[in-house]
Amino acid sequence: MRTASIKYLSALLFPFILQAAEYPDMFTPSYYTEKTMKQQVDALVKMCQKAPFHHPLENSEGKRPEYRVPDMGKFGAGKGPTRKEQHHPAVDMHVGNRKTEVEVFAAHGGVVSTVRDAPKYRHYVAVKKVIKDDKGRVLGKLVTLYGHVDLDLNEADELSLDGQIVKAGDLISKHLYDETRGGPHLHFEIRYYRQDDQGDEGFYGFQQKIPGSGDWPWGRWDPVIGFGYGHPRNHSLVLYK
Repeated sequence: MRTASIKYLSALLFPFILQAAEYPDMFTPSYYTEKTMKQQVDALVKMCQKAPFHHPLENSEGKRPEYRVPDMGKFGAGKGPTRKEQHHPAVDMHVGNRKTEVEVFAAHGGVVSTVRDAPKYRHYVAVKKVIKDDKGRVLGKLVTLYGHVDLDLNEADELSLDGQIVKAGDLISKHLYDETRGGPHLHFEIRYYRQDDQGDEGFYGFQQKIPGSGDWPWGRWDPVIGFGYGHPRNHSLVLYK
């Protein structure tokens, strides 16, 4: 078990931090300097990790297509000219040889929102789940985001889920976008929000000039709109070796 001082030192040295869990999550620097935030975050993440997760490419028969995760598409992979400017907060899954007819399934239950014309993602689906403690008190929310899907083709296939409630394993997309940089692939993210965070499941990774609590690989982090991304393996999701 790492001590608080070692964790804090790690926060100063690395763009993502090793948590008490086995794999690295990516949290805002304020997590390590604000005691109240850390307590709230720890309680929320602990409950989030209890929620059963479903593989986003696994169908109702337990079958998954063959896919690959390139090194640059792994969680925490360094990006930019020196591989230190940015770090990938998700997992990119490429199915087959530029295949676009790919079924995507909800990793957990919750409410669906769909977004078009989003910076970086173009189209994406998000699933939001309210997280409560053992006494029924709301701690915050867990959000999974499924980027680079094609909502227009989904709707042409009569799959339109905006505002709908889904269960883990429900079909939420049938198509990936054909012109995504690097080829068609599913960009899968896990995010956490405390109860009082004002942000939603909208993309927030590259807001460069917002005053915040500390430097972040994407600029200045604003702790009001959220505080971090979760590693899939901390939710028992093994997406690559």
